[in-house]
Amino acid sequence: MDQLKVLHIFPEFKRGGAQINVLRFIKSSKGDFRHFTAAGPFNASLEEEYRLHTEEVFPIDMTKVRISSIFRLAGLIISLKPDIVHVNGKGAAFYGFITSYFTGKKYRIYHTMRGFHIKYSGWKLNLYLLFEKMAARRFDGNILVSPSEKKLLIKSIPGLDPKKLFLIPNGIEVDSHIPLPSEMETAVHKGKVNIVTLSRLSHQKDLITMLEAFDRVCLTSPDISLHILGGETPQDKAYADRVRRRLEESPNRERIYLWGSVENAGSLIGHFDIYWTTALFEGLPTAVVEAALCRTLIVGTGCTGNEDVIFPDKTGILTKPGDPESCAAGLEKALKLLNTEEEERFTREAEALCLNFSLKNNTTKLKELYNTGNILN
Repeated sequence: MDQLKVLHIFPEFKRGGAQINVLRFIKSSKGDFRHFTAAGPFNASLEEEYRLHTEEVFPIDMTKVRISSIFRLAGLIISLKPDIVHVNGKGAAFYGFITSYFTGKKYRIYHTMRGFHIKYSGWKLNLYLLFEKMAARRFDGNILVSPSEKKLLIKSIPGLDPKKLFLIPNGIEVDSHIPLPSEMETAVHKGKVNIVTLSRLSHQKDLITMLEAFDRVCLTSPDISLHILGGETPQDKAYADRVRRRLEESPNRERIYLWGSVENAGSLIGHFDIYWTTALFEGLPTAVVEAALCRTLIVGTGCTGNEDVIFPDKTGILTKPGDPESCAAGLEKALKLLNTEEEERFTREAEALCLNFSLKNNTTKLKELYNTGNILN
């Protein structure tokens, strides 16, 4: 039996959860399928990794709606003749949906949502939900990466076929032996307590609230430092500029580090004392799971995705999204827990929970879906 051809699609090669998790799956199933990727150029080193581990990479920018990109993708699908097209996120889903009408859809389409959330209102919300409903019906399977994401989807769009909804958490792993880059290591040694977040400079991660909260905590805890690991995309530029302006206004700006996009960032979390997230929504928060696997104390907002991993007074400290006062209080509580038996209990419980989000489990379920059109839940 010939190996199935799988075309993975996402808008661009940025170092985000979707791209990293897809790459992990490709590496772990290289002998089982013929993998191809279509995405827009952005991060050259990540694109090169994909070129090493897939048969071919096709540079198609899908960060915005472009007629030329739609026709390029349709032409690629017609010539490549994949057995499966796997789209990741809203932008890729739009392209997968539209091009399916040009190609005759002689293949299966799977959509991993990776952060389904409601950010619109009024007619925009109705239009968005209509698209998601039409796409869900057109696609052969819709993959949710966390129980709370699946729950929100079913609540928001009644009437979806449950046989087309699959819960497949991301496959996450860390390598605790990777050292900090030298410049980052020097900065870490300057602070008594080092807090880290893996958050690109986007509205989703709500870094404005993080900076507001950090300044509050610094009033009573002057020996802390904040390290922000994450880049930005052209779509994030306006918000990223706001973050940089707010950082410059901070009286604690000398203790706040913007490191940009960092390779193997998840495996570096263990070098820090606290992992902190102020995200407004997630699919399954890869970095939170990585923090748990690194046995690092977690503080995070109670949003979709996070609430599947951060259980108050059990695996971490939960705070209110968009609330600087609540986020500050959560961080202050974490600082008091450092080097106590309570911290040890939190990190132990979190690690035990997050061992369920293994690469082996993710790979097994995706292979079942690709090969049979279903998974054994």
